Amino acid sequence: MHTAKSHPNLYRNRICAAAALFLTLTTASFTSAQNAASVPPLPPVEKQPSVAVPPPPADPVPTDKEIILLDSFRVESGFRGSLAAAAQEKQSQKVITEVIHAEDIGKLPDISIAESLSRLPGLTTQRLNGRAQAIVIRGLNGDFSTALLNGRQQVSTNSGRSVEFDQYPAELLNNVVVYKATDAALVGQGLSGTVDLQTLRPLSHPKRTIAASAFYEWTGMKPDNADAKRGGLRETFSYIDQFANRKIGFAIGISNSNRPGQGQQFNSWGYDNGFPGGANLMGGAKPFVRTSEIGRQGYMAVIEVAPSANFHSTIDLYYSDFEETQLLRGIEIPLSPNWGTGTILQPGYTVDRGLITQATLTNFFGVVRNDFAKRNDHLFASGWNLEFGNKDGWKTDLDLSYSRVKRRDFVLETYSGYAVNGVGTPDTITYNLAPDGGAGATFTHQLDYSDGTQMRLGMPQGWGQNAALRPYGQHGFVKGPVARDEIIQYKLGTQHPLKGLFSRFEVGAVFNRRNKYETESGPNGMEGYFLQLKNGAASAPLPPSVGVTDLSFIGLGKMYSYDPMALYNSGFYDKIANDDPTKMANNWSVAEKVSIAYVKLDIDTKMGSIPISGNIGAQVVQTNQRSNGQAIDNATLTINQVSGEHKYTDFVPSLNLNFHLTEKDALRLSIARQLARQPMNDMRAGSTYSFDATKATSTDIQNSPWSANGGNPKLEPWRSNSVDLSFEHYFKDHMGYFSIAAFYKKLASYTYNQKAIKDFTGLPWTTSLPPAIYEGYSTIPQNGQGGMIKGLELAVSIPGEKFADFLKGFGVIASASFFKSSVQPDLNNPATSLVGLSDRVRSFTVYYERGGFSTRMSARYRSSYRGDIATFGPRGAVYRNLQPETVVDAQVSYTFKKGALKNLSVILQAYNLTDEPLNASSGADTRFVQDYQKYGVNYSLGTSYKF
Repeated sequence: MHTAKSHPNLYRNRICAAAALFLTLTTASFTSAQNAASVPPLPPVEKQPSVAVPPPPADPVPTDKEIILLDSFRVESGFRGSLAAAAQEKQSQKVITEVIHAEDIGKLPDISIAESLSRLPGLTTQRLNGRAQAIVIRGLNGDFSTALLNGRQQVSTNSGRSVEFDQYPAELLNNVVVYKATDAALVGQGLSGTVDLQTLRPLSHPKRTIAASAFYEWTGMKPDNADAKRGGLRETFSYIDQFANRKIGFAIGISNSNRPGQGQQFNSWGYDNGFPGGANLMGGAKPFVRTSEIGRQGYMAVIEVAPSANFHSTIDLYYSDFEETQLLRGIEIPLSPNWGTGTILQPGYTVDRGLITQATLTNFFGVVRNDFAKRNDHLFASGWNLEFGNKDGWKTDLDLSYSRVKRRDFVLETYSGYAVNGVGTPDTITYNLAPDGGAGATFTHQLDYSDGTQMRLGMPQGWGQNAALRPYGQHGFVKGPVARDEIIQYKLGTQHPLKGLFSRFEVGAVFNRRNKYETESGPNGMEGYFLQLKNGAASAPLPPSVGVTDLSFIGLGKMYSYDPMALYNSGFYDKIANDDPTKMANNWSVAEKVSIAYVKLDIDTKMGSIPISGNIGAQVVQTNQRSNGQAIDNATLTINQVSGEHKYTDFVPSLNLNFHLTEKDALRLSIARQLARQPMNDMRAGSTYSFDATKATSTDIQNSPWSANGGNPKLEPWRSNSVDLSFEHYFKDHMGYFSIAAFYKKLASYTYNQKAIKDFTGLPWTTSLPPAIYEGYSTIPQNGQGGMIKGLELAVSIPGEKFADFLKGFGVIASASFFKSSVQPDLNNPATSLVGLSDRVRSFTVYYERGGFSTRMSARYRSSYRGDIATFGPRGAVYRNLQPETVVDAQVSYTFKKGALKNLSVILQAYNLTDEPLNASSGADTRFVQDYQKYGVNYSLGTSYKF
């Protein structure tokens, strides 16, 4: 480390002056927003770029060696080696980070990168169909963080910006760094954190290496669908080599998996309080069993060229083909008579504290459903990084990157039962709710839903709003929305060493262009098609059975099952376009141009006898955004093309100071302005609007004839003034560490759904004379005053030999995080908590590794939180109160160290050992169960080999 020779008081004064200047800047006006003057029109969303520009390479990662040597602590590669390497990387960073390091080539500690991330201090995950997918950092959901691949921002497969981490095979990653603080030279940072997924660098690897693995994966839950697959295969292959006297390096990685899944899920329609005394009756339910399969092919390639000390080139390529299919079978249960179900509530029902916990209803017509869903994501990322010069003089980096994803969903619903439009054989049904909510409701009934001779295809309830569907209603539904997201980025930076307080100067510029769109697949952008039996038939015999579905988990017994896709593909149905134009507001596009100039000064000095490292810097971020969409009049159902645009500038300063109190102790301080860009679906121009002709003559905006709901193209980022403080102690010889970190984020702006004045000029009205005013209120996402979120994070990683020799090989990793927020995302309901915020998150791992044998068990806990639940496709914005959960995983492996089987490993993994359910209620009262899902235990058994 460079140390200053001058008087320590001089540098103490300089440090104080720099901090004072920084604090002055952070309290000044950070944002200049003005109306957009001239924004280029959106490029055609379907158009492919003429050149796929590759993304820039990551900084070199630590060398992968058979033996990792950290000071005098000698550790073989493996889980303990990965912990030691991660601790060393964490200690060497100039900002506050968390680090994951691969155990070996193609071998991160978990089957999923999301699983590994969820064990880091301050991080947790929300499960989707039992697997970790969305990451929550410091109590803020994925909307507040960003994901990078080799330092480059990545597109998202959902409607917002948050990355779904199950798109990235863990086997193709070598390192993951989570930045919790801001660095002025890091582009694409989030407000809560930035996750940088890093692939290996072949020239940093010591020799040619070939690694391969094969695993059989299966679910411990007995399939409830007769045609379900219980197991699948996962294979990986990696090849690393160097040529031309180690001046050219090449690496490829291939990962292929077919992962099965099973699930039991209960969903309530909600609760109807229209009964004597305000008692709440469950309005209806959708219990299903799910059989799913996730197929994913991932490909990675790296070409690294370093012909001299003054030139370095790296090309990164990554491609993922992700496909998820689901069979969903169950009986939709319409209950409340007040909701048009035709049922009759029988006397004698049980009421407990305002909730009807037991009730019997007659004249019940259940809707038997055989559904299918499929999702395809094609993700591509490329990058090219060129470095000129060396660290002793001017060093210049040119970084070109491109990231793109195409998503297509397909959802099919088919219906059958004992009736058509409420005419047929009625059933009598009774439901029971557990006193504490628990798993939701269980049911008893009289009819046999496995009897295919008595039931017929059709709509028992007569549902269907399209006039062409009358009098029998819809017999099914199909839709297939599509989406595309792409980012092109250019980065040019240069740096030069300095002498004195500042050890290095860096300056650069970045241009980023992002285009995203979503559209429905029906005619003219309509949402899908209703299905009706051929020739206007009211009903039809059921197709051939594939067996029965077991719904006994909910008390419904056996159910007749058939292949819904085979039925659909046979041409059995006519397709009638869904002519509801309000759904066309789901079609939108957003274009974003972001220009960034940054400057950073590395700090390397002393204050007295204490070495200080870090950096001070700032970014100037200019944003130009535009959205196109459609405005739909709810009254006349007319459609109008609309657009909106906005320009604004942010000043983003950051200061990171690391006080190296001893060789093993560091106190880190970070003060920064942080940004998180809004979900792009919230920035859409589309909306639905209404014109009330009875108010056409009103001149009072409070009584305006105009009103609307939709997105907001003028939406600006969330902004936070953040302070982080972290103390880290590393045990002798890097045998482990413990840390305590605190943070405080003052949100200068947060986003709420608020009423805002909108000019409706240009939209049609329905009266003979023009309206008196053209202004009204639109409920849209808007920037408002924020609040604060603060937290405390404790972490320890320590091997057993730290305490006694006989504990050699044993170790413990533990963390606990505590969060508190004053943010009120729903102004109409102050008690509503921040989405994704658990006030307590804990993780614990105990392991043993010695002589080639390795075993570990992990548990992660998160307290209750508010989130949205989906079993398929992008999440919406229907939030539930999710109950606390503890997920337990385990792994056992053995690696041969010598002989003919040297470097061969056998591995057994188990996830969700305790079969932890997902449980959510519609409010604070947990008895009002909204969702309950069980996934079973998932196992993986396989072998890996390296030579």
